[in-house]
Amino acid sequence: RIDLPSELRNRVARLEIENEKTAAGVVLMDERWRRRPVGLVSGGGAIGDQPLLGDLYYLERALEPFAEVRRGTPADLLRRPLGVMFLADPGILQSDIRRGLERWIEGGGIAVRFAGPRLAQDAKGLLPIRLRGGDRFLGGTMSWAEPASLAPFKESSPFHGLAVPPGVTVRRQVLARPSLDLADRTWAKLSDGTPLVSAEKRGKGWLVLVHTTANAEWSDLALSGLFVEMLRRIVDLSQGVAARRASVPLAPLDLLDGFGRLGAAP
Repeated sequence: RIDLPSELRNRVARLEIENEKTAAGVVLMDERWRRRPVGLVSGGGAIGDQPLLGDLYYLERALEPFAEVRRGTPADLLRRPLGVMFLADPGILQSDIRRGLERWIEGGGIAVRFAGPRLAQDAKGLLPIRLRGGDRFLGGTMSWAEPASLAPFKESSPFHGLAVPPGVTVRRQVLARPSLDLADRTWAKLSDGTPLVSAEKRGKGWLVLVHTTANAEWSDLALSGLFVEMLRRIVDLSQGVAARRASVPLAPLDLLDGFGRLGAAP
């Protein structure tokens, strides 16, 4: 193990075993090795001896394998370089915090906000779309007859290509108000066409809303492998990570030979 701060780890370009002149003794570090720093913000406070009910329990475990996870307030997290900030139903954001987040997003940050009871009660503030007041749930005024499943991801979505497990359902969500650009801002939707993940490009960054909770209270999404893959795709959009991958083979710029020497390609 080589323990390094993420700021230093992400600058490493090559690891090699000293005095071993073979390609097996060299590793060239590319984007697969980068661990993007992500921040977690909860509006639910401490859960005590019931961690499975916590806002951040599933987020933290889904992100830990491929990102450096930090907890704290938005102000504390923004004191260091950060790729993505996940806000689990934080409630009303104070004006100074909201302005700080907006500047950070404009500069290239990605803020991902999850819904919950607080957002359902006050559907305003830092959001990529306009929401209706209240929320839709089984047995409510705007209710489903049964839990809704996810629709396949469209080609323009960062989640395109991910398989949707049949057992993932949503029992409760916050609803978007209809608008002309709602379809363009929708990254994921339910089988009835209502948005599940919406997003807006702001400056160099993104503001994203997941219309259900970050835990299993409103849906089964957080219990699925799809949740992990969706979070990974969002982190891949963050600073320093290429969102587009080449669909055709590219000519090499440099080649590593059998003796571990890196040189220009012929």
